[in-house]
Parts: sequence; C-alpha cells; structure tokens
Amino acid sequence: MIIIQVTCILKRESTRLNRLLTRSFRSDYKSIDWRKDWETIIRKISMIERCLPVSSVIDFGGMWGVDGLYSSICVEEFNIPRVTMIDKFESENWIQNPRLRANIDFRIGDFSDEVFMSSLKESYDLALAYDVLPHQRDPIHTLSLMLSKTKKFFLISQAILPEEIMPRNSLILLSGSRAKKLIPFHEKWTKEINYWANFSDATIMDSDHWLWGMTPSFIESLMAGLGWRIIHREFWRGWLPKSSKWKLCGLIFTKI
Repeated sequence: MIIIQVTCILKRESTRLNRLLTRSFRSDYKSIDWRKDWETIIRKISMIERCLPVSSVIDFGGMWGVDGLYSSICVEEFNIPRVTMIDKFESENWIQNPRLRANIDFRIGDFSDEVFMSSLKESYDLALAYDVLPHQRDPIHTLSLMLSKTKKFFLISQAILPEEIMPRNSLILLSGSRAKKLIPFHEKWTKEINYWANFSDATIMDSDHWLWGMTPSFIESLMAGLGWRIIHREFWRGWLPKSSKWKLCGLIFTKI
C-alpha cells in the first residue's frame, strides 16, 4: 500500500513538474541528464515544497551538475523572496546564461570555511544540502557551519549506504583497500588512475570525488546531537547503477 501511494505521489508530481520544467526551461540546464535524473529532481523539488511557506533559502553547493536548478525553482516556482546559493565555482553555462542567475544571490565561497561563513550575516528559513556531505573533508564541522545559518528546515539528499549492508550509525572513509567494494561506481571509477591512487592511499583525500559513505542512521543521529529532528525520510535508487550497493535518500529536519 505504501509503495502504491508513493508511486501515485510521484506521478502527480511528475505531471505537475512537466508543466514547469518545459522543454524550453530544461534546455537552459545543459549539465543535467534529464532522462536519467528525472525521479531524483522531482523528489528534491518535492522536499522543498514540503517545507513551504518560507521566506528565505540558502542552497549549499547548488552549482555542480545542475547549474543552480534548485535555487531557480525556489525563485520561479515557489516565489521565495530571498534565495542565496553558495559554491566554490561557477559553471560555464551559469556564466554564459543570465536566465539561470535571475534573482539568485550567488556567492563564490567555501561553506566549510569558518571565515567565509562568518561573512554571511543573515540566517535562512530553509537550507539545501544536496549531494555535499560525502565530499567534505570534515563533514561534521561543515554540517555545523551550515546549520548555524539555518532557522527552520534543513534538507539533505545524497547517496547513502543502506543499513541492510552496514551497521547502524556508520561513517566510512572510502579510502584504502578495505573499502574497495564500497566505492560507488567501482567499475567505472577504478579506471581513473589518479582516482584509484587516492583511494588506495588512506593519507590522500580527493574531495573532487566521494570521501565518505554514511548510513541514514548516522546522519539522523548526528543531526539529533546538533539539535535537529527528522520529520521526513525517503529512499530510492534513481540514477545509481543496478550493481551499486548504495541508495539515494531524502531527509528533512526541523530545529528542536
């Protein structure tokens, strides 16, 4: 029954978002593989919608792979008056296409850096942390900095290691030969010599790739310790290859 209900919700969301994400709109976002990522995009947008109404959003790491899509949705679809996006780089598509940047306060910076984060004088009702924690050298410290700028809701979506294959509350450094079988896309990524060299040497940490594997219970326990409680969770496979042990998650937290 639950599976049927979730499927119906996704179909309704897909129909509604088809009207928003027109072919013309999608053509602006050249980094996105819409066919492959459609379910994940729908779920991430639906997570934002669950938290409305809000008057401000901060999108951490919203550039990579999506050219600020979720910040744009917050502005254009949800009419949120104050939307800030933080990332360390600007994509070529973002630079060249002014439509992507409309009404978004984009700031180049590192949200794992205390000095940069102290330059953000205001806090936000809603924060997006989509696919960022697995790349952080110190995910706990980075998370605490992001939470310090968040007032009401904090959204996490990323690949996780399911507890069917891992102990609860696990945080795994994906480095060294013992973690070899847990590396996502192992067959593809191990062909990249530099990448595999980094993961073979536990002293080298390449944040361009995934550093950490987490179970959802680890994320929830960590957030609880930082003063946030889970109010929504969902899991799906999305764009992950069938051979992958990983799943994708969507977690919504509210401040205790």
